[in-house]
Amino acid sequence: MSSEENTIKWSDIDKIKFYGIGTGIYTAITLGLHPISVIKTRQQVLNNVASNALSHLKKKSTRFHFAGLDKISGLYRGVGIILLLAIPARGIYIYTLETSREVISGKMTQIFAQKYSESDNPGTINRPLVASFSGGLAGGIAAASAQMLVVPMDIISQKQMVMDSVSYERGGSITNVMKSVIQGDGWKGFYRGFGLSLFASLPTGTIWWATYSGCQHSLQSATYFHGQGSLYKTGFIQLVSGLSAATLAATLTQPLDVLKTRLQVGNDIGVKKRAVDMPTYSSITKELIKTHGYRGLFRGTAPRILNIALWGTILSSAYEYLRHVSRKDYEFLPINQSKK
Repeated sequence: MSSEENTIKWSDIDKIKFYGIGTGIYTAITLGLHPISVIKTRQQVLNNVASNALSHLKKKSTRFHFAGLDKISGLYRGVGIILLLAIPARGIYIYTLETSREVISGKMTQIFAQKYSESDNPGTINRPLVASFSGGLAGGIAAASAQMLVVPMDIISQKQMVMDSVSYERGGSITNVMKSVIQGDGWKGFYRGFGLSLFASLPTGTIWWATYSGCQHSLQSATYFHGQGSLYKTGFIQLVSGLSAATLAATLTQPLDVLKTRLQVGNDIGVKKRAVDMPTYSSITKELIKTHGYRGLFRGTAPRILNIALWGTILSSAYEYLRHVSRKDYEFLPINQSKK
């Protein structure tokens, strides 16, 4: 992490300011990047969506065919429920991430300090290792903690994303989708795939934060940056760390994400509604391998990498800024400047 982050503790942040400004920033980022989530979901679920969705962008008068959608507005399906539930979920995620990372990092540093004397062995404490371990473990814990809100949000939004235009116009509202879930599985239907979602979120969050934190700490001390401007250095580090974390996390956990998405969408991809015909992990895996080979387990990898990379890089940059301006002692308009 940046030196700025190392000096700003969670206890130093004004929580009202942090969540107030953060809600606006997160909403803007969600609206900007939501279309990539739609493309990723449709690639993972629908057999008639080509693996390269961008090659299917066609214009017909005022109508568009993008990733199998009839209108460009289709790229924003499911955004309503995401804005409604993702903001409180993100609040839980950040609080858990910050508090657990601070505790874990402090404990690890204490263990190193007790075992070795820094005065006698300067540099004994491996800061990148501490950052990777504490960031990775905290990221996994944070991802798991938000699943109670994330799973219902995913189920509703994903069902909206994969509907054809006719079905969406007839019954694609949030209330209609919720009714269909309750009629099919009862209230437990909102947590279909919860175990796999939890199982997938743990390695994704762990790999992302471990790679991201380790890269940032390692690049901070790189000799290449000596003499470079702080803006150039910060931008490059954010970009490299975000892309590295996204590529590794998305690729290693893609099969889990594909299975989770197809299980949660369920009836909307042609599965009969009788309980005995409901998809299982094994039936989905067998169907994917039979239809697409083992590469079927990696459907939507490219847009997911892009999604995680953009989300991670943009969100982490915004997060760094948010931490800075949310300090209890931060003034947007310093008194000495306002008097000039």
